[in-house]
Amino acid sequence: MGRLDLKTMLFPLFVAVAIVLGLFLGLRVSYVSGPLSDYGIPVGIFFMIYPAMTRIHIRELGRSIRDIRTVGLMVFLNYAIAPFLVAGLAYLFFFVIFSHFSLLSSAVATQVYVGIILLGVAPCIAMVMVWTNLAHGNMSKAVSFVAWNSVIQVVTTPVLVYILARTSVVISPFLILESVLLYLALPLVAGLVTRKLLQKKTYFSRILNALSSIQTLALLFTILVIFWSQGKGILLYPSLVWMVGAVMLIFYFALFHVGYFSARKARYNYEDSTAIGFTVSARDFEISIAIAVVAFSSYPYVAVTTAIGPLLEIPLMLFLVWIQINRETRINNIKASVGVSKA
Repeated sequence: MGRLDLKTMLFPLFVAVAIVLGLFLGLRVSYVSGPLSDYGIPVGIFFMIYPAMTRIHIRELGRSIRDIRTVGLMVFLNYAIAPFLVAGLAYLFFFVIFSHFSLLSSAVATQVYVGIILLGVAPCIAMVMVWTNLAHGNMSKAVSFVAWNSVIQVVTTPVLVYILARTSVVISPFLILESVLLYLALPLVAGLVTRKLLQKKTYFSRILNALSSIQTLALLFTILVIFWSQGKGILLYPSLVWMVGAVMLIFYFALFHVGYFSARKARYNYEDSTAIGFTVSARDFEISIAIAVVAFSSYPYVAVTTAIGPLLEIPLMLFLVWIQINRETRINNIKASVGVSKA
């Protein structure tokens, strides 16, 4: 029977320590949080994504980008299902459930509702590759999805924000281009060059193992920096955190499994289905925060909600990674038992 290794089992503890330490530093050493966020987060994300890129084969990537059937499924779930699901959940919780118990005023509830919509309309074009890789999904598929989403969301995000929040916004292509260059192009080129130069060396497998450890450390570092720089939202608005968290937990969990099981129903394997699941559930919090700051500067709870978003997304997506690793173990055990019985 397959079992999770010690590092995987202890990883949630390391994440918890990084979160607590980040919150503590955010309270005690807040004066460096701005520069640390500006430079630390991009560096951390780069070293999370770069190790995963060393495992990509350029031919597989080309086939994934041209796979219209798979891309079509991803696009449908990302743009026809995800925004309306998150809007429906936000309306249910903030205007029906929480309103019934008088937990928020209608003005604050409206602002938080808009903030959650901003979190839900734009699919992730960075961290999704980290979650896919950690869960042993198909990285070529994940990269191809990111490439498609980086183009599509420039057009769809303003339309969806207008439909769901009744507000006109403009998405700067340069903001998305910057994210694509930092979190897709540069790590991809570095990974492909590394593989090209070293894949025939006898020590290449050891390099991959070392990069895997670097990826884990980079993830913990990025979590620490995010909570260091943005964690005040949790401490200043604790009730808002659990309210937003209730919506986003259901959203991530439901949408991931809609994507994963839709792909499995369409006869995709575990790796491809996992890539689809994370691509349709992970959200682009950088875009949501940028829209909140520019278009909703007079409504502080919109910006607060979008700032809380990434603080919630990281532990929630890591929970989904844990679910997938266990699911993969069960699938492999079933395959092994079937193979033994046939032998």
